[in-house]
Amino acid sequence: MFSISQEVISGSQLKSELTDHKAGALVIFEGMVRNHNQGLGVKSLEYQVYHELALKEGAKILQEARDKFNLHEVRAVHREGHLSLGDVAVWIGATASHRDDAFKATRFIIDEIKHRLPVWKKEHYLQAEAKWVFCKDHHHHVHFEETDFYKKQSIVVNQNKLKEARVLIVGLGGLGCPASVNLALAGVGKLRLVDYDRISFDNLHRQFLYRPNHVGELKSKMASIILKEMNPFIAVESIENFFHPQQLEEIDLVIDGTDNMKTKYQIHDACLKCRVPLVSAGLFKDHAQIKTLIPGDGCWRCLEHDVPQDALLGNCNDFGTTGAWVNTVGSLLSSEAIEFLQNGKNSTSESVLHLNLKNFSLFKIKKAKTDHCLYCRGDFQIEESACEVLTGSDSEILDIRNLTDEQVFDSIKNRDKVVLCCHRGHRSLKLAQMLRAQGHDSVYSLRGGVKTE
Repeated sequence: MFSISQEVISGSQLKSELTDHKAGALVIFEGMVRNHNQGLGVKSLEYQVYHELALKEGAKILQEARDKFNLHEVRAVHREGHLSLGDVAVWIGATASHRDDAFKATRFIIDEIKHRLPVWKKEHYLQAEAKWVFCKDHHHHVHFEETDFYKKQSIVVNQNKLKEARVLIVGLGGLGCPASVNLALAGVGKLRLVDYDRISFDNLHRQFLYRPNHVGELKSKMASIILKEMNPFIAVESIENFFHPQQLEEIDLVIDGTDNMKTKYQIHDACLKCRVPLVSAGLFKDHAQIKTLIPGDGCWRCLEHDVPQDALLGNCNDFGTTGAWVNTVGSLLSSEAIEFLQNGKNSTSESVLHLNLKNFSLFKIKKAKTDHCLYCRGDFQIEESACEVLTGSDSEILDIRNLTDEQVFDSIKNRDKVVLCCHRGHRSLKLAQMLRAQGHDSVYSLRGGVKTE
């Protein structure tokens, strides 16, 4: 139940209404009037609420919390009128079988209330004129202009160019985290984040956007929430799925932060076909590569026409890495992106940068470019794989790590649907494609392979 109150909120009364002996946790949030904000002394607050819309939207937020978290009951009250120091402005209570659901639900509700409710707040200051603010636009209690945010940066860049730019970032892992943070804080007008993966504990040492309590959440969704908190002046879109060429619509530049060659080539080919510039990085142990693709000016397939096999190359999952290394490379990615958005070229648009992260030695190799390359001209068809899935039921999964190809072929007989899974998803995809070519259309590959600790 969501309500608006003109009276002082009684937390004890509201708590008693949520008493439930079947619940294992009760979490209460109380947002109170404090005596300062942004360096100004505050003596009181005043709230005005558009009742009809606020009640409707508030009820919708609580229902979303019930759907998202395993709650027994939830209640929220927002004050209106004049409030004194120490008064409760917002009260939220949630009961659940487990504390994690109750904690997450209250955080979700207060964030959504601040973003979505038609509530105006007037801050009465001790030594300044009172000021009305729309809580949706000031949900972090920051009172500054957009020009103030970029005051130091605008000395060295054209801020309007960044504000008008639309950038797609594929992969929100070790490279995507620093790249996305730097571009968000630089003021790139719109970021589109693409990643199908979920946060795991072994990500946290190098993917600094995430916290232990985020484990299990979708990377792109969590990253979009955090980036919008960092910079309220940009738009961030989250796509919790595989990369697809359709995601390039209305995009000026692509950042590739992925960690496997198959996906990198899919992004590369789509950028060539759609004529969208691409800045890409790769990291193997302490060696990094950064390169920029400008459609029509040489491409990866000029040098290596076939997609290199990931199983022959390895990645950080197999050989390890440090947060310092990936964060350095991710920051260089964003620096190259900013330079390209400013000038239409950067230091890796003509040569590939090779960097040793242990001794900081580096060299550049001029980009390969062959005459009459069909890919450079965009004269090719994008190949799509329809046989990869993110999940499968227990009855559908077939673990092929200890099976020969012949044993796999025998095992799929007389099964309606089979999801093959291996260590990293490379062998399973190859076998699934082979079996589909033989007419077994119900065979799939588990993308990313088996999740192991």
